[in-house]
Amino acid sequence: MNSKKINNMKNTDILSRINALLSKKVELEQMTLDNGTVVEADSFAVGEPIFAIDGETKTPLEIGDYLMADGTTLSVTEIGIIGELATAQAETVVEAEAETLAEETVETVVEELADVPPTIEEVIAKVMEAVQPKLDELQSMIDMLTGNQTEMKETLSSVSANKPTTHKPNETKLSGLKRPNQMSAEERIFTQLASFKN
Repeated sequence: MNSKKINNMKNTDILSRINALLSKKVELEQMTLDNGTVVEADSFAVGEPIFAIDGETKTPLEIGDYLMADGTTLSVTEIGIIGELATAQAETVVEAEAETLAEETVETVVEELADVPPTIEEVIAKVMEAVQPKLDELQSMIDMLTGNQTEMKETLSSVSANKPTTHKPNETKLSGLKRPNQMSAEERIFTQLASFKN
């Protein structure tokens, strides 16, 4: 009998614990949106269900971004589920970092621009200064070629004035050869072969 009493106590103990848990009232967290709507969640954390409260009616929040009265931004990525929470302080930190980055970028650009000559005239002057030796070298070559061309014209005009040039083609003597139509096929082949050797 003693063992039945122990088993009964255990069952009784288990039953009383279950009853205590079932009778325990669950406290949900509530917050207010900037437009005055009250929202409720087990806890305001990513992945938790969230509802808008209107009297006794609970409606899951629609997908979107909501601004809380305390400045926190609440993002709902699935209907009735918290997707992201961003505090006003975190947004301020991000904005401050972005502003610092922008200032650093501006400083870098200003430093880079300091190396660039401020006017087009100065840029052109530097380019001309760098190119001028090559231009002088090209001009001296042009002058030399022009002088050579003038000398060549004078030489050619004096040669053509002294002696007229006539064309005299080389005459080939064909005295010992027969005409192709008087030769046999064998003689024509040998004649062709002989002409290739020369």
